[in-house]
Amino acid sequence: MKQVIFFAILFASIMVYASPTIKKDDDKANIEGHIFDAKTKIPTEYVSIGIKGTSIGTVSDINGNFMMRGLKPGKYVLVFTCVGYQNVEKEVLVLKDETEHVHVELQEAKKLMDEIVVSANRVETSRKEAPIIVNVLSDKTFQQSNAQDVSQALPFQSGVRVEYNCQNCGFPQVRINGMEGPYSQILIDSRAIMSSLGGVYGLEQIPVNMIDRIEVVKGGASALFGSNAIAGTINIITKEPINPSYSISTDLSSIGMKAYAQNFNSNAVVISKDQKAGASFYQTFRKRNPFDYDNDGFSEIGKLDVFSFGTKSFFKINNTNKITLEYHTTKETRRGGDMFDFQPHLSNICEMTDHNIHSGGLSYDYISLDAKNRYSVYASGQYIDRDSYYGSNQDPNAYGKSKDFTLLLGTQGSNKIDNLIFLPASLVYGLEYSSNELHDEVKGHNILTNQKTNVYGGFGQVEWSSKTINFLLGGRLDKHNLIKNPIFSPRLNALYKPTENLQMRISYASGYRAPQAYEEDFHLTQVGGLSLRTFLAENLKPEYSNSLSFSLDYYLQLGDNYQTNLLFESFYTDLDDVFALKVIESDTINNIMIQERYNASGAVVKGISLTGKLTYKDLYSITLGYTLQSSKYKEIQFWSEDSKVEGTDQMLRTPNNYGYTTFSISPIKPLDISLTGTYTGKMKVPHFAGYIENDRIETTPSFFDLNLSLAYSFSLSKSTGIKLSVGMKNILDSYQNDFDKGINRDAGYIYGPMQPRTVYLGLNLFSN
Repeated sequence: MKQVIFFAILFASIMVYASPTIKKDDDKANIEGHIFDAKTKIPTEYVSIGIKGTSIGTVSDINGNFMMRGLKPGKYVLVFTCVGYQNVEKEVLVLKDETEHVHVELQEAKKLMDEIVVSANRVETSRKEAPIIVNVLSDKTFQQSNAQDVSQALPFQSGVRVEYNCQNCGFPQVRINGMEGPYSQILIDSRAIMSSLGGVYGLEQIPVNMIDRIEVVKGGASALFGSNAIAGTINIITKEPINPSYSISTDLSSIGMKAYAQNFNSNAVVISKDQKAGASFYQTFRKRNPFDYDNDGFSEIGKLDVFSFGTKSFFKINNTNKITLEYHTTKETRRGGDMFDFQPHLSNICEMTDHNIHSGGLSYDYISLDAKNRYSVYASGQYIDRDSYYGSNQDPNAYGKSKDFTLLLGTQGSNKIDNLIFLPASLVYGLEYSSNELHDEVKGHNILTNQKTNVYGGFGQVEWSSKTINFLLGGRLDKHNLIKNPIFSPRLNALYKPTENLQMRISYASGYRAPQAYEEDFHLTQVGGLSLRTFLAENLKPEYSNSLSFSLDYYLQLGDNYQTNLLFESFYTDLDDVFALKVIESDTINNIMIQERYNASGAVVKGISLTGKLTYKDLYSITLGYTLQSSKYKEIQFWSEDSKVEGTDQMLRTPNNYGYTTFSISPIKPLDISLTGTYTGKMKVPHFAGYIENDRIETTPSFFDLNLSLAYSFSLSKSTGIKLSVGMKNILDSYQNDFDKGINRDAGYIYGPMQPRTVYLGLNLFSN
């Protein structure tokens, strides 16, 4: 009930601002025009034309023509956007009962042109003008790497690694600046609806065909997005319904010449004739057979069956008011271990999950005609219903049931002020309420976790801007039901632009991670039939971080053909009150363990990242990224329950150096050739007894995961195209070769590339 009342108050408050500005259009005026390629003089179709500061828009037809009717007389700024072309803004004056004619030439886009991002300050901002560095992964990267989900796309960013942490279940984890998954906040359209349970397999459950782009921000971001944003944030921006289109694709893969995987995807966008309503749809189906690398009868890559469907739609009430609705659902079954043709409890080892996931959101947005005032009210949520089995030795009591519900309600406003104290400024502020209810139970082992959290938060920031200097001051105040005192998370950012092509940034930000009883890797303990209970220590404090960063971002145009971008980043994060677990009671006879989550010492993570990009016309582009870092605890940490095993101050599973590369070339226009790769240096990995006699720390070899993709596109008709693709992942087959074997193996002892050498074929039918 409190949530309903809260949301009603938020909605009413926004309507107070929005309603007075809605006026009847008594006078009518029109704009019509023609758009063509500046070089070829060919008419350009499917160009998006919008009136700046409003939701009014249309799309050019196959002859490059467009029309806007029923406008109020006055002066407007038209914005023309189209993939492959530079954005154009054109000022137009229209008079009562007249039609203004506009002709626009579009120039070919620069490959390293500026991008629009939202993760820097919660509103759309030019990347060059953003107060912090926002790295963007686009559809081009997804295609180059043949990525099917978020986990396969993320490694192609400096300071970011993705790893699998279990041979049985295939649990993927992202690490930003070396810190493990729970320290990163995963957002969908800037909404934090991914719970601790949802984050276990969430990266692999989000298909790339629902994604427009992925924005990655490194460093503390709790001032913007609340809990868990210590290492950074991953903001998944879903596709907007803009231009009518469709796409159908499928590919077939052979994993190590032993197992097969198949993917089938489809997308469609429909737009009303008056451009006031539209919807995008996506569907994906994935099927993967289990893969056994060392022929011991136990899988290294689990079996997977996934079906996903989603839609995002909008309705424009008028020129300034818009409603957006989205819905996503995923049905996933995954299983690892052995004896896949038998019921889970008849296997020697089995980790199986059956997920039913439903998520979505509703938002109302108002934009004033002068684009200076924006207000929104939103509600988002995710519901997970999961059946599971984590057991060994044909244990009939290892079946579990989980239900998880996350709700986010909020309001946000932004205002542009011509002069605030000494400079033009932008204000962003808002209120949010979030809740999560988790019920996780394994009745046969008497394991029960009931976790309820409620957070009330408010945020605000002011950014002063000039031609050469931007300065931002902001903060967020959260009241968490598991934390006694409110948590304040400040941020301070400065951007200096000595030239048009050079940006220097320095930032301070804090982050926090709230205590919780449920952790992602609890299933590893349950597989042995252990009844596990976890309690939070009395007066448990949140983990808290202070982060400093400095960056240099330089763009250089060499003539008309070459473009370069060089990015240098340095980071320093001081983490206090790190969460740790200790066993307070262990009953080996009845297989019962009671553990307590407490605050241990802190940690320091520091390092530098270098990223270089080079493009030459449409012919080729190359990107190189490298990260050098140190990740250490302030005190020795003991990772093993065996008292004879020495502790370490090193963060485990974190290499000191790692990087990536992408290279693409188009020797002829229909043909695209891409090479992508990730490098991981040596690192220390825990190896638990079972297959080996005693717990020990292993130093892994370095490895390079190189991928090749070839794609050829041609037209079937004026409106339909087809693309054929073939490729090979992990060409060098740099796959881990020292897996444990048999029923007593340590399934968490996995560190190499996600899969061995894999060959794939693909077919894509799409609208031109």
